[in-house]
Amino acid sequence: MTETDQHPPFDLLADAAAAGIQRPSVSVLLVNRRGELLLVRRAPSTLLGGLWELPGGGVEDGESVLDAGRRELREETGITGARFTAYLGFDDYDNARGLRAREFAFTAVVGHDPDVVLSPEHDEHQWVLPAELPDRLADHERDLITRHAAQPKPYPGYQPLPAYLASIPAAPMWGAIFFTTTTGEAVLLRSINHLKGLQYPGGDVEFTDPTPLHAAVRETWEETGIRLVPAAELLPLLATVVEQPRAGWPTKVGFVFSGGVLTPAQLAEIRLNPLEHDEVVTVSEAGLKQLDDPHAHDLTLAVLDVLRTGAPAYVVR
Repeated sequence: MTETDQHPPFDLLADAAAAGIQRPSVSVLLVNRRGELLLVRRAPSTLLGGLWELPGGGVEDGESVLDAGRRELREETGITGARFTAYLGFDDYDNARGLRAREFAFTAVVGHDPDVVLSPEHDEHQWVLPAELPDRLADHERDLITRHAAQPKPYPGYQPLPAYLASIPAAPMWGAIFFTTTTGEAVLLRSINHLKGLQYPGGDVEFTDPTPLHAAVRETWEETGIRLVPAAELLPLLATVVEQPRAGWPTKVGFVFSGGVLTPAQLAEIRLNPLEHDEVVTVSEAGLKQLDDPHAHDLTLAVLDVLRTGAPAYVVR
């Protein structure tokens, strides 16, 4: 495995490095139930002492940007119970040391006013409405707050983005890749959780996945070692799936993309993640109809029909 093979096809930090970013960091736009956001002030003994900023800091080696956000929030404020609700993208700028920096931003929300325990880097904190930001605040963070938390026009019931996202039922999206063998059989992975049975390579869309297709490609790489390019023309949509609430899950919306045909050699090279799957299973259409789980095999039969007809399916299950 080469060095580049150690990263999934879409990697925020690898993309930043390729763009010449020297200092990747993360910030957390944390909002309470009143719509106030948390700012911390840099201690006089630190670089840019006296500057107000969002909690955050540099991404450490081997750490994802989301993990960095959670860690920095904990280290700088002592807050551990925040619910992260969205990835807001990034801003590039030249930092005080003259390095090209990229700041990834997340929103998070707390339903109460937690105790704030500052690190030695900061000497003060405040919960402030977006319309009342202090003067000494970095321009790129002021812009971030204005775009994502400021109230453009007062109206009854308005909630800033982090608080609004926490107030609605979670409806996760997922993406998956469907492969067939050279003889037309479906390629499935057997979950180590017997309740999940046979699955396609794929999984839920995470904060940092730009689209469900990117999620499908990332999860396929993580679960099988198969590298794909997240391009719609290469991985056409086969089915849109609406899963009705069940087993404690809210409504989920999924997208199945075609990964094409795997040769016997490619099947033999699949590298399973033992924490998720323990077997690669190839099943014919006749074999699918004999499976005990209609919830699983009905979708696969529909997808196989799409490959014959060319008309994407809309499946409600």
